[in-house]
Amino acid sequence: MSLVTLSHVCSHLQNASRARLGLTSVPSTNLILTLMLSLQTSGFLSAVVRGGPDPPPPSLLLNLPANNTSDIEPVTQSNISTRRLWLGLKYWNSEPVLRKMNM
Repeated sequence: MSLVTLSHVCSHLQNASRARLGLTSVPSTNLILTLMLSLQTSGFLSAVVRGGPDPPPPSLLLNLPANNTSDIEPVTQSNISTRRLWLGLKYWNSEPVLRKMNM
């Protein structure tokens, strides 16, 4: 994992916050997962969910019990490169909680 990829993730999160997006995705790697879970624990992100190229069901993002879990695609050797981390961004008084993120 290069630092270039990590800097792209930081830039993407900053741009998504400025665009007032509620949901965005980043590549799924162990380093990025650890960083995103730390941001969630610190209160900067509302949700971190592993998924594929399509967004996960809203029940997973809101921590509600899922009605139908058969739609979730399992991770295999053939689809590992398409895995994404789906992130729920937080806002307070119409301002992004994560305003600036850099390395």
